[in-house]
Amino acid sequence: MIHIDKGGNQAATKSFLDHLAQYRVPYDVVGQSFYPWWQGSLNDLKNNLAFVWNTYHKDVVVVETAYDWRTGEDFKGKPAPFPQTPEGQREFLAALESGVREAPGGKIRGIFWWEPMAGGAIAKRGLFDDQHEALPAIHVFDRPARASAH
Repeated sequence: MIHIDKGGNQAATKSFLDHLAQYRVPYDVVGQSFYPWWQGSLNDLKNNLAFVWNTYHKDVVVVETAYDWRTGEDFKGKPAPFPQTPEGQREFLAALESGVREAPGGKIRGIFWWEPMAGGAIAKRGLFDDQHEALPAIHVFDRPARASAH
């Protein structure tokens, strides 16, 4: 797997993957990080994932993502796309998971939540509250994954 932190940035993704092709770097899967306060909207991500599959014919995994369950990150002067609340965090992950399921050819293979911990400086991105109780977002993963066509 090759990992790039440009989930919603198609131009940067293209440049990166074209350089890999130029130097004949072998890889099977593209891992994309996606944090909406740094890397665009969910629509930007969805379009970029489709671009990767349609252009390079590589499976993709969202290898890092998170969303604050309490007020945290600044969205570059724009309003947060979902409330920074436990329910808003769940809404974000559900929308992300839905976008991944709708990917072209079913080639987006999954999502890894980057910060599941409770406590610490970035606990506001975790899937557990300050009392170590699971937040609603964790239940987005309760629905079984679709069966692979392979």
